Amino acid sequence: MAILSVRHVSRSFEGLVALNDVSIDVEPETIVGVIGPNGAGKTTLFNILTGFYRPTSGEVWFLDKRVDGLPMHKIAAAGISRTFQNIRLFSNMTAIENVLVGQHLHLGTNIATAVLRPPATTRAERRAVEQSAEHLRFAGLAGRENELARNLAYGEQRRLEIARALAVRPRLLLLDEPTAGMNAGESMAMMKLIRELRDDLQVTVILIEHQMRVVMGVCERISVLDYGEKIAEGTPSEVQRDQRVIEAYLGTGQLKRQDAGS
Repeated sequence: MAILSVRHVSRSFEGLVALNDVSIDVEPETIVGVIGPNGAGKTTLFNILTGFYRPTSGEVWFLDKRVDGLPMHKIAAAGISRTFQNIRLFSNMTAIENVLVGQHLHLGTNIATAVLRPPATTRAERRAVEQSAEHLRFAGLAGRENELARNLAYGEQRRLEIARALAVRPRLLLLDEPTAGMNAGESMAMMKLIRELRDDLQVTVILIEHQMRVVMGVCERISVLDYGEKIAEGTPSEVQRDQRVIEAYLGTGQLKRQDAGS
């Protein structure tokens, strides 16, 4: 049974159709890629899944519950978290402080407990710090807890975004171009981390990605968007052979050339 079901979703902006009748089912504990040229509707889809946009029509179901139309914090609390194409960290906060921001949904504190600080609040905050340190360790940032986010290397900042997303305790993690701007070695390390998210944490992953060696190397299924419509779906090898994908997205033969060079 699908953990996520996108059913005939469309989204328009003042007459411009960004998504048109898109349906995608995602099985639990899989790694799924969403690819397509710039302007194909990929980030719009992520924004709908996380509640930033509401679909013009269609439905989104997550864990057998309809979530389109819910506010963003309720969708996050339900178990959907994300990173962004452009890094969005609190640059003047430390790495562990950035991750602690993601813990707020689960702390259960309010103004009264923040002021009075009963023992339960102190214990909850201590657990949050311990869990945040563990998320950083998992993301490969052990020992960097007290480093300001702005002082981390670019690849480390990408990993910090993932650590913060893990603090939401997601069942489904959306990664928007996780290897953008990375060299080949950094991309390979990120691929390893993405596999570990699924294998070690049992997190389902959907990623938007332009590097074909990453898509073909880590994804088990791929959906292809073009001008807001889904034009293909299948395994990496099936998508590689799809003539509509080759012509509409990559140009004749380019997909195979990029994959061969990975």
